[in-house]
Amino acid sequence: MDRTVLIENPYRPGAGHKPPHFCGRSAEMDHFRRLMRQDFATENVLVTGLRGFGKTVLLQHLRGVGREAGWLWAGNDLSESASISEERLAIRILTDLATAIASQGPEEIGNPPDADGGVDGLAMQTFDALKQVYERTPGLASDRLKAAVLKATSLAHQFKMSGIILAYDEAQCLIDHADRDEYPMSLMVETVAMLQKQDSVVPIMLVLCGLPQVFEALTATRTYTERMFHVMRLERLSRDDTLSAIAYPLAALSPPLYPSKELVYKAAELAGGYPYLIQFFGKELVDQMLRQGGILEPDQFPAPDVMNRLDAGLFSARWNRTTDKQRELLVVAANREGDWAGDFSAQELSQQSNGAFTGPQVSQHLVALCEKGMLYRTRHGRYAFTVPMSEQMIINRITRSEAVDASWQSPLDQSGDIESEAANENLVEEAVVEPARKRSWFAF
Repeated sequence: MDRTVLIENPYRPGAGHKPPHFCGRSAEMDHFRRLMRQDFATENVLVTGLRGFGKTVLLQHLRGVGREAGWLWAGNDLSESASISEERLAIRILTDLATAIASQGPEEIGNPPDADGGVDGLAMQTFDALKQVYERTPGLASDRLKAAVLKATSLAHQFKMSGIILAYDEAQCLIDHADRDEYPMSLMVETVAMLQKQDSVVPIMLVLCGLPQVFEALTATRTYTERMFHVMRLERLSRDDTLSAIAYPLAALSPPLYPSKELVYKAAELAGGYPYLIQFFGKELVDQMLRQGGILEPDQFPAPDVMNRLDAGLFSARWNRTTDKQRELLVVAANREGDWAGDFSAQELSQQSNGAFTGPQVSQHLVALCEKGMLYRTRHGRYAFTVPMSEQMIINRITRSEAVDASWQSPLDQSGDIESEAANENLVEEAVVEPARKRSWFAF
């Protein structure tokens, strides 16, 4: 039996997948542990960073810390549909609270659930109880949601929970819609702020996780929002943490794999401290070593098609949503001088384009590219790519496209002699006719 069949690749380059070795976020974890020991919740948490920086993975570890401290963790991934109105967001919160409360045990809430209902039956009854409070309370949506969440704190107290954590990922979807008189983000912030100012049965804390633009949206809702949150801005991992994240899972595969120190260092350099790229290049490294019998020379890694797979998995969906003019501007940004990790301004790109784009044109495109998730605003007038290695993937895309275009711009017979025409005919015969003949036995 082939031994390589029994080896499972430990690296998981996906959205929010738990890595085989978690490291580099000890400061964030320690701060959250301190928050779990507070008697009154006076500080909330915002986890923010670029795509592929490990926000969702950190959120999963914070959930473990919260549960170990006896807090009820209620949350979900936010979506545009759940955040489109105050009513929908309120239903989302009540549903998550009911599910979390019901998962704590079989104790009765209101009438006992059906014998076959189990946790699901208890969750339905808990939701009905919270929804009833929400609907019967007079006032605005914030008043009604506050009353319902206050009821949830009393239920959590019955289960001897230390507090309630409302945790939501993809918080950049949670924005106010002033044009429709809908303010879901303000609703959530105002509800939590009001409950934290009064003596609720158990403390309540809000944990949000999202792209960098979520902080700007938060501070625009209320003047006090900035003081409500401890912001955890996730940056690249250090070189030592990157080496650890790659080396530890590899050590468990040795033997039959024999990665050299130089190979590990090269994978770490390629990853550059980006958590997603650590998992991506780690997986590519293991897969390539398995294909080559467990031994791989550093100059053979990565394989030539690796960047194409990285592009397809991380970048292509956003690129496909852009217009031709926006792509031209992105090429200008990718070829800019200086540090790729740095940000840029509309004026800098206009100058870099040598007159192809005016300042107002660049500004207009930058706003549109932010809306499409390609860029984000780092501060006033400054922008950066949301996906690591975007510049390299853009250059690779343009290089491949230009190579294909060049292949069609030249005629098949460049010399015009008979030998060249014969060679072209042989090429067609070999590539098209022969495979057709080989497949003829399958035809009916």
